[in-house]
Amino acid sequence: MDFSSDFVRREARESQSDHVSAMRSMKDLVGRLFNGESTESPFAKADFATGGLNRRRFIQFGGLTVATAAVFAACGTDDSDTAKKPAGEKGEAPKTSPAEAQGDIQILRTASSLEVLAVDVYEKAIQSGLVLTPAVGDAAMLFQSQHREHAELFQGATKKLGGKPMTDPNPVVAQSLEGPIAALKDETSVIQLALMLEQAAAATYQSSVGQFKDVKLNQAVMSVGGVEARHAAILAGVLKQPQVPKAFQTKDGAVAAGTGV
Repeated sequence: MDFSSDFVRREARESQSDHVSAMRSMKDLVGRLFNGESTESPFAKADFATGGLNRRRFIQFGGLTVATAAVFAACGTDDSDTAKKPAGEKGEAPKTSPAEAQGDIQILRTASSLEVLAVDVYEKAIQSGLVLTPAVGDAAMLFQSQHREHAELFQGATKKLGGKPMTDPNPVVAQSLEGPIAALKDETSVIQLALMLEQAAAATYQSSVGQFKDVKLNQAVMSVGGVEARHAAILAGVLKQPQVPKAFQTKDGAVAAGTGV
């Protein structure tokens, strides 16, 4: 394939930098989700959710532009949070009932299943015996490790909500990928498969925004979605396709909450 290995390595490094920042903040966020409501402004929440990345850097990376509406919508507003608080109570959000938590658990389990599937698919590609350019092979292993951490994040949040963490790959999506996996024949087909999976994951996370009863979970899912979108942008660049992630323009290809879990 005719592409720049330097481009792949550079963007993979940036992906890891964003991933580390997002995961550090998301682990803090998951811990805070169940310890009272934050009084931060929406933009402070956005900065927290993106691991301290400033707004311009989060919107634009490597010359690639990502739509911002869903990202900042994920942060909610203090007004809406305040409206939910019982009169006379300050700084405390109403507790999510077990029934309400089930919807959040279902979304988180679906997200976990996609991340575990991504780990498995990358493993199949890496172990396929196909010759991969060193830069692509290294990026595949890096993306796989990031997906593994994303799965652990969602599994931890599921457990904190009282649900059973999803540790298996999504069976419905896995079945839909059987054909493309069986058809792997060269590096191009590996990258096409990875792009398909990354776009589906990013679209799924965008479609989840606004569906959580605990609105702070929107921050977690969209921060992970931002990393997946970067994966998609890198892979699209290698394939000489437009690098603006489709998943941040539409919800096409999103996996509905509860599918396969």
